[in-house]
Amino acid sequence: MNDIIYPTVDLFLYDLRDGLGDNPDTVQENWDKFKQRMPESLHDRLKFDSGFESEYEELLPTRFDPFGNEFEDYEGFYYPVRMSDMYGLLLDCSVSDKRTAQPAKCIKQIKAEINRRLRETSATLGQTWLIYGQLPHPGQNPKDVAQICYNALFPWANWQDDFQGQGHLLGGTVFELDSFKLLLQEAANKSEDSAASKSRCFDSHHVIIILYPTDNAAKAGAELMYDWMRLFAYRAKILWAYGQTRELKHYLKQDYITIQDCLRQIRGNEHENLPLSQLKDILNQARSIVSDYTIDVDELGYQLRTIAINLDNYKKRIEIIAQKLTSEEFSAFAAQPTDIAFLANFSNLVTEKYLLQVEKDYENLSPGLQRLEFAIATIRGLVEVDRARQERRFQNNLTIFGWGLAAAAIVASLSPQFPYVTVPGEVLTTEVTPDTEAIASVESNPSLSASWNAPVLSLGYSLAAGLLFMAIASFCIKRKEQ
Repeated sequence: MNDIIYPTVDLFLYDLRDGLGDNPDTVQENWDKFKQRMPESLHDRLKFDSGFESEYEELLPTRFDPFGNEFEDYEGFYYPVRMSDMYGLLLDCSVSDKRTAQPAKCIKQIKAEINRRLRETSATLGQTWLIYGQLPHPGQNPKDVAQICYNALFPWANWQDDFQGQGHLLGGTVFELDSFKLLLQEAANKSEDSAASKSRCFDSHHVIIILYPTDNAAKAGAELMYDWMRLFAYRAKILWAYGQTRELKHYLKQDYITIQDCLRQIRGNEHENLPLSQLKDILNQARSIVSDYTIDVDELGYQLRTIAINLDNYKKRIEIIAQKLTSEEFSAFAAQPTDIAFLANFSNLVTEKYLLQVEKDYENLSPGLQRLEFAIATIRGLVEVDRARQERRFQNNLTIFGWGLAAAAIVASLSPQFPYVTVPGEVLTTEVTPDTEAIASVESNPSLSASWNAPVLSLGYSLAAGLLFMAIASFCIKRKEQ
């Protein structure tokens, strides 16, 4: 009794086309990664967008591209689109037999077929699994079938923990399940589906299960594919942006510690005892984080606006779906009133928790930039004052030394004019002469110490004069500074 007729699994994948500050090379790289989710035979047929803003653009000339016939048990198609700054890809896969009831656990094989075609590539923004089919027996319990489908899709998941709500759609029953975990402070989930989250800072899976009462209702429900594509895109973008804010908050808090440390070191009069080298180290430390902190704060504000815009789009899309379900096209299948109010549970969660949390973080962390700029200005002023003081001291020393050197030079140049004591000479006879009246030859033979008297006295006078004038210059400079 837990069978489904024509069980179908739709995987909606979303990738970032271009983010804030992305250059053309990054945009091209994102496009190349997106193409890898599809077979190479489609690459030449995909339309690379011209760069102009496009709210919704189908990227294949034939809209859909069916799977090959290498596996006759399954059929499906690729449906790639571009939505503003995102790429979206729908992989639709179902069993080929449209009439024979299949066990609900066959969802596991259908998922394996989808993963095989993805070739282990993962979405950068997020993804949603949509399971739908027809219940073959009116007396079947939709919840029991949905639980089997969910466990076949994610064997490690817990229905009670992930259940978000249920409603009614075109006479059928619809269930929503979701799991969202941040990966900043915990290890990534080792489940088989964790590969889809390796490029993000969170692990998430989102599942919608719709069990229709008739084949016609299931066919009509398939026409909602274009609305689901947009709705799930807004949801994925909100969760991705919120995950980015958690990562940014982590970085900003680390930088905020450095800011507080810089302010602590220059608080009060403590900075007066800090050497110039340490002040420069503090200044360089503050400068090193100012650019990163500024960029991260701006990015936090950008992601806050991203959440708000996509939340508004999510709410509007729910209203569009609700209006469409009440139109004449779908009213024929309304065996019971349509109820998709459960979809608003997510928007309420975003409004009351995610959006409010990011707003408070932005308000609390933005002043850190002002404090950082104040710290840099203060430290820069201290460094300049200390540098000017050292330069003035150097100039004063040069002045004092110049005075002393000039005075010593003047005294040295005048010292030869000073009178000196004449050293008497000793008369020595060099040879015996018979002429008693002849004048004997003599030579002066002064002592060694006497020969150094003149230069030593000159040097002494020069040093004394130099020291005296250096003292006078130092005294004058100090009086002037006072």
